[in-house]
Amino acid sequence: MRRFPVACLLLSLLVPAASAEVEELDVSGSSSLAYVAYEASAPADAGGPELGTLTVRFRGDATPIRYFEVPRGTWEDFRASDSVGAFYAKNIRLQFERQYGKSRSEVFDSPLPLSTLVNVRCGFNEECEPLVLEGIAKARESIYVAAYAFTRAAIARALIDAHRRGVRVAIKMDERQSHTPQAKRVLAWIREEGIPLQFVYVTGEYSAMHNKFLVIDARWVLAGSFNFTTTAQVSNWENLLFLDSDEVAAQYRAAWEGIVSDDFPPEKTGRKKRAEKEETK
Repeated sequence: MRRFPVACLLLSLLVPAASAEVEELDVSGSSSLAYVAYEASAPADAGGPELGTLTVRFRGDATPIRYFEVPRGTWEDFRASDSVGAFYAKNIRLQFERQYGKSRSEVFDSPLPLSTLVNVRCGFNEECEPLVLEGIAKARESIYVAAYAFTRAAIARALIDAHRRGVRVAIKMDERQSHTPQAKRVLAWIREEGIPLQFVYVTGEYSAMHNKFLVIDARWVLAGSFNFTTTAQVSNWENLLFLDSDEVAAQYRAAWEGIVSDDFPPEKTGRKKRAEKEETK
């Protein structure tokens, strides 16, 4: 087996030393928008547009929505529009990356960088699930799973078999991906077997607990793009690494422990109605 150097480097968000001026938009005449503001975050360089963060709040909902990397030209057009509600619905709502509520607050203090020689195997496309099943079969002590989506019965069965032979199995999964019929069946089966399953709520409408990895026996890590779904196994272009390193496993275990739900109610009252009834005046 070939050996490759692996460097794991976790980067923190860099917060500007000084805040830019916040420009607010008068929305007193809007029936739905309660607050709109723009804060420049990146100066124009090499002829590119000035970018900024657009913050929006709706009447009856105090939680802000932040839209990232909005060009100043779009902000100026927003301010000059005859109908701010219509402009928002057409030109803002689905046009930029956005975050509903607060930013992720967890900060990891992993050693930077970790540089070590490890045994690693690569899997692509249809090779991914066999690697996952092989890793689970090796487990004798513990398996910690972080899953964005989980519908694959073969992987569920392997985890249940590990649980039955005395391996501690624990799963954290994105709550938004738990409502499909396939997911409900697989997750109900896992819970009936007594395996701890924690749903992770994330406040952003497009935000997610997007991790896909397993930490096995504080030694092996499986991580990559591969979701634990049939679509990932038979349809998608996917990749997966199978690492043998207690040092790397320790960092992934710390990351797993750091995955927590936002302190936000699962039922986001009014958001669906708001999305269905954007102001058009």
